[in-house]
Amino acid sequence: MKNAIIIMAVGAAIGIASCKQHTIDNKAAVKQDSVVKTDSTHLIGVWLDEEIKTEKGEQVAYELVSQGKKTFIQVITFTEKKLNIDDNPAIAPGASLLKTSGNKFVSLERPNEIYMVDKSGELFIYDETGLVAKCKRLL
Repeated sequence: MKNAIIIMAVGAAIGIASCKQHTIDNKAAVKQDSVVKTDSTHLIGVWLDEEIKTEKGEQVAYELVSQGKKTFIQVITFTEKKLNIDDNPAIAPGASLLKTSGNKFVSLERPNEIYMVDKSGELFIYDETGLVAKCKRLL
């Protein structure tokens, strides 16, 4: 699963739209790639995965984004000291659609992939083998 997340991070490296609302000091300048922009999205949160980096040495973070009644998780990568986050991020082509149940999110494409946000706001990623990653909340 860790390899799948790394592959997903490298393959789904995306940009954030130019309308920036939040700035987080934590090595961040988001890569720009093709994205599908919608006006009806809402950022749920952003979490840093301190355990993995891309082949280029970029850090990896995850965005939970809602669009209407749908929820998506997408990977963002960054290299500088500031990560600019949009309150209404675009849904990237590589984003995964999730089924939501409270603080638990299950991938519709890979049902063994589960994301949970605990009471302190940290994101836990699980697969069929158990805990894969614990990610620190950035926003």
